[in-house]
Amino acid sequence: QRILLVLALVHACVGFGPAPPVVGHSSISLRSASAAVSPRSGPAGGLLGLRLAADEGYGWTKRPPTTLAADNVREAASRVSVTGSVSIQGAEIKYDYLPGDGPTIMYLSALNRTRHGGVANSLKTWCRGNGRSFFVADYFGVGQSEGDYKDASISRWNDDTCTLIEWLGKEHGQTEVVIVGAGVGGWVMLHAAQKMAKSVVGLVGVAADPDFTEDLVMPNLSEDVKKKIMDEGSSEFEWGGKTYTLTKTMVEDGKKMTLLDKGDKSIDVDCPVHLIQGLGDEEIPPEKALRLSECIKGEEVVITYVKHGSHELESEADFKRIHTAIAEIDRFLGKLSWSRSIRAPV
Repeated sequence: QRILLVLALVHACVGFGPAPPVVGHSSISLRSASAAVSPRSGPAGGLLGLRLAADEGYGWTKRPPTTLAADNVREAASRVSVTGSVSIQGAEIKYDYLPGDGPTIMYLSALNRTRHGGVANSLKTWCRGNGRSFFVADYFGVGQSEGDYKDASISRWNDDTCTLIEWLGKEHGQTEVVIVGAGVGGWVMLHAAQKMAKSVVGLVGVAADPDFTEDLVMPNLSEDVKKKIMDEGSSEFEWGGKTYTLTKTMVEDGKKMTLLDKGDKSIDVDCPVHLIQGLGDEEIPPEKALRLSECIKGEEVVITYVKHGSHELESEADFKRIHTAIAEIDRFLGKLSWSRSIRAPV
């Protein structure tokens, strides 16, 4: 009888539906066993569905029920993202959105990068395979989004990010996001996390570079380049073997948006934070991640240093580290939800 019950469970978990009746063993309710492990409505079925059902029963989950119509992982993996735009302060901001379970993974790209970079594509693929929702947009003045790059700033990108988070909640019911920010995206995500504390439930910094205009770039530019930025509004410059464009607006706004000069625990962020930093970063000193961790108010801050890791962190191993950081945030949020549920009055 035990063998037959196990067979029934396996039969249901792999997605074959109810097991066929077994003659001579009426004492075993195969229909009940099959129903107990039937795949949930969404991308994860079988044993994962059973585990999630148990988690939900104990309150050990923070992820909302899926709204997908897919019945199995392969169907979920075939989903395609939707491209559109949101009008913000008179400019159309172009985005890609992949529907799925929340919290939504939102990616903020590095300086002078569009929404179609290596990290963004890796995250979209990972989210597609795991039934997660994913969102990425071109910054104002970058890529396919409207706007003059000379008018772009950390403040503008932060305001746009917060508006897009609100839009995700209103249009898609995704009220929580985990932000992955690369380079300057790490600067923007820290401001957004403070302004949208109820919606931003986790942060992953990929060579996060807050304050880079003030503490790194401007002090090291030649006087000729500085003069061109101030007189003409922008200038290209070489940094870490790459060519970037820096604007007067970005420099002046950066002075108002600094984060690392306010002292320890001055960044009012309590959600879990994972910082991934290459020791071979050719653009920012690796110890900046340590300084950032000291400035963050919350205690759940993890730093991963990658030996020989570059500033981009775009190898397959680096992508896996980013995915792992998201999974660890998910686990932390699940444990936090479970801890709160057992303390709640009955």
